[in-house]
Amino acid sequence: MARFLLQVALILLVVLFALRKGGRPERHIALVLLGMLAANTLYGVLVGWWTDYDQIPWYRVVLDCIGFGLILTVALRADRWWPLWVSGVQLLSVLAHLLRALDADLHPLVYAVMERWPYWMAIGLTALGTYLHASRVRTASNG
Repeated sequence: MARFLLQVALILLVVLFALRKGGRPERHIALVLLGMLAANTLYGVLVGWWTDYDQIPWYRVVLDCIGFGLILTVALRADRWWPLWVSGVQLLSVLAHLLRALDADLHPLVYAVMERWPYWMAIGLTALGTYLHASRVRTASNG
């Protein structure tokens, strides 16, 4: 539960930072990540708490695929490099589901790490991208 609360705090900070200092790509990707967390949390509350990684959580597969599609759409329209990295790490989550579907013997802990860790990287990359955008704007306005 502590990791979940840390994740919620981090994504809220990144979303607030992106809304305040980011451009359109920063805001959009931060909101997609927040939406993914909100949808996952809502599903967990309504159906029963969280994911059992002994089986494929199909709602997570759908959620990760939708998130990947939205992030990739932003990345392909943005004039920044970091959204492509975020779409790349989100693709890792999608590929984790595919690997689990192909290899039912994949250890649940390995599957959980492969499926969840990219989300943490996406949060960090979004924070970094927002910081770099804010620095670029600040430098341009001073020069």
